[in-house]
Amino acid sequence: MKNLPIHDVLDDIKSRLNHNSTLILQAPPGAGKSTVVPISLLNESWLEGKMIIMLEPRRVAARMVAEQMARLLNEKVGQSVGYQVKMDSCFSKSTKLLVVTEAILVRKLQNDQALEDVAMVIFDEFHERSIHTDLSLALSLQVQELLRDDLKLLIMSATLDSSELQNLLGKVPVITSKGKAYSVENIYLEANIKQPDIKSINTTILNTIFKALEGDDGDILVFLAGSKEIRRLKTLLEERLKNKKEKEIEVFPLYSALSKIEQDRAIRKSKKRKIILATNIAQTSLTIEGVKVVIDTGLEKLALYNYSTGMNHLNLSFISEDSAIQRAGRAGRLSEGKCYRLWHKSKILQKATKPEILRCDLSSFFLDLALWGTKDIKELNFLDYPQKEVEAGSKEMLQELKMLDENYEITSIGKKALSLGVHPRFAFMILKANDLGFAYEASLLSSLLSEKDIFKNTYTDSDIYLRFIHLYEKEFDNTYINSYLAKNILKQAQFFYSKLKAIQTVNVNKTKIDEETLAVLLLFAYPDRLAHQREKNENRYKLSNGKGAILNPEDSLFNEEFLIAPVLNAQNKNSYINLALKISLHTIEEKFASYIKRKKSIIYNKENKKFDTKEEYYFYELKLYSKPISLESEYDFSKLLLDLIKKEGLELLTWSKKANDLKNRINFINENMDIALPSFETTSLLDTMQEWLTPYLNEIKTIKQLEALDLYSILLGRLSWENQQLIDTLAPSYIKVPSGSNIKIDYSNSKTPILAVKIQEIFGLKQTPKILDNKIALQIHLLSPAQRPIQITYDLKSFWENSYEEVRKELFSKYKKHYWPENPFEAVATNKTKKNMMKDKRL
Repeated sequence: MKNLPIHDVLDDIKSRLNHNSTLILQAPPGAGKSTVVPISLLNESWLEGKMIIMLEPRRVAARMVAEQMARLLNEKVGQSVGYQVKMDSCFSKSTKLLVVTEAILVRKLQNDQALEDVAMVIFDEFHERSIHTDLSLALSLQVQELLRDDLKLLIMSATLDSSELQNLLGKVPVITSKGKAYSVENIYLEANIKQPDIKSINTTILNTIFKALEGDDGDILVFLAGSKEIRRLKTLLEERLKNKKEKEIEVFPLYSALSKIEQDRAIRKSKKRKIILATNIAQTSLTIEGVKVVIDTGLEKLALYNYSTGMNHLNLSFISEDSAIQRAGRAGRLSEGKCYRLWHKSKILQKATKPEILRCDLSSFFLDLALWGTKDIKELNFLDYPQKEVEAGSKEMLQELKMLDENYEITSIGKKALSLGVHPRFAFMILKANDLGFAYEASLLSSLLSEKDIFKNTYTDSDIYLRFIHLYEKEFDNTYINSYLAKNILKQAQFFYSKLKAIQTVNVNKTKIDEETLAVLLLFAYPDRLAHQREKNENRYKLSNGKGAILNPEDSLFNEEFLIAPVLNAQNKNSYINLALKISLHTIEEKFASYIKRKKSIIYNKENKKFDTKEEYYFYELKLYSKPISLESEYDFSKLLLDLIKKEGLELLTWSKKANDLKNRINFINENMDIALPSFETTSLLDTMQEWLTPYLNEIKTIKQLEALDLYSILLGRLSWENQQLIDTLAPSYIKVPSGSNIKIDYSNSKTPILAVKIQEIFGLKQTPKILDNKIALQIHLLSPAQRPIQITYDLKSFWENSYEEVRKELFSKYKKHYWPENPFEAVATNKTKKNMMKDKRL
């Protein structure tokens, strides 16, 4: 076995594990941790005939790591070392080290909480923080605490925040393997080169590839965002290589949807120089022999779950610093290497990729917690906890699928769903389809929607039925179909179907499934994605989850009134429909009657000033149709009126000056004093209409009758006699000024009561009047004889002493008929002109 940096700490690892149940191992890329450490532990005394389970976050890595460890032991995979991944496994009774991925470890824990036949669980590449890894660790920690204090846990990573983990695990020992096996030179974009965008990125990559071909040795590994980008670049690259007559160079794609043979071709040694175009699949654990050069675009596609739309989507993102270190490390696994980073050195990267528990759909996660018996997620130890609204939304969906009961405990349907190993939506569809005899068809539909589209980019139609029939009839030898992916989907469908057979009797309907029945199955899984065309000849739809969606006008499903749209490019406003099935209104009403709710509604016809009453039929938040209804006695018309006012607003009622004044005075007192008065805020009035308005609606049948309601009396009726007297004391409607006039106080601003008064009417008033038990001074708006504001003040005394003289000079010539005394403190207040004042004196 080749000497690797990890060998220097092997003895320390073994020693620590002899005395500790949990250990953290930090080792950089190329150190050998994923292969050397596990097999070095196979003869430890604490193993005692039990096995080691090692969790790998990626299927390809799990298989390749298992094969590499078997080679190091001079064995075939399946003997001492085996693997088990989704739809593929290779292990035997003699297997002592089993490499697993996906939800395999979670299923093992759920089936045997004590993990009786397991001595150790190894978490490799823990920094990737998949939801399965986080859940597996949390469950393993509880097993270790409550059932198996001898169960050993080893957490390994190249880029790991050990202090964060120690906060979770306690002060467990940390072993660090120093240094890389070989150094890697990082080469960034030159400062004068613009950061490439989507349009220019391939040109930059191609230029960098040919620069490396000419100036560097070894195979080249190019990291790209996804399989679509790989296929596009492969076409461009092969065209350029053909022109340059580069016959000794091979180009290999590497991503998860490829077959084992194609993946192995990319990874294995080759006599020719290789260029491997890979996704994140090559980022960790895999050693691709011959690679000395890495070209990193810095891009990746992350799965994000939009909880506002209830939809998953792939988001093109820039990688984290940890990912950049992992990618560069691929160039230094077997010799010194180079990493061309296609971004500027000054670019600031996030430290780590956001873990899946904070960004992905958690419905299966919470179903697993329910099966484990956990009602409160805080009973388990996680590095991160999802937001409360995310938890609530996930549990609500599981309740709608009958997988959790009203107490959030798992139901028999929920247990079956987890046994099927598919998303809860698909599990519900398969179980419901079995009642109709179409379980296999539902399994095939689940598999189809779980994978990438079998139609290649040249085929843009969204119709799921077209794809389904090609798979169902096994007719996929066409230029526009990915035949490997199609075969894999059929294999996966059979896998789901066999899981169903293992848990219950399968019913078979001998009738061939048609398009309408397939739509029924799909609507079982996606009741929140029923789409209704907004207008005929439009491509805009409204979904039953309340969101909007659009369809390509050139699509074969264009102008279908109802669609089910399980695959969308999620947006906050209008999501783009990628895959859909048509369904008829008749089928919706016949097969999903329990989902349809009737609502009686009233619409205010503003033009004719009358009410239009309708009965509306809803599927979740989606209105299917409506029909007019007559005002028969069986209908609660007062409730319809309340709904209308809530929709149109309180302005539908007649607000007299007295009613508005009363509302404003109450709001002013509530804003500034803590006393028990009812709230007259608009929101509160709308929320409590049932209480204060309903008694007056019994005989209301027309808009005129509604508008004739005396709102002032109705609101006043909410106040006791004592409170009415209190309001008049604390917030009087009027105040008497020195001229003898009663001036109205404006309470429209609940923080600032205003008294707008002509300046002549308050001569002799030395202090600003106060209200609310003399606590709040009125804001005085001093008006000219023409009722125009002269000055605004809270301090009348200061105005008389400091500003009045200037105001007097300015207005004296303009309003000569009016009284402008030199001493406002001693002057007589008046609401008359000088001439009328003299008449009064003569009288």
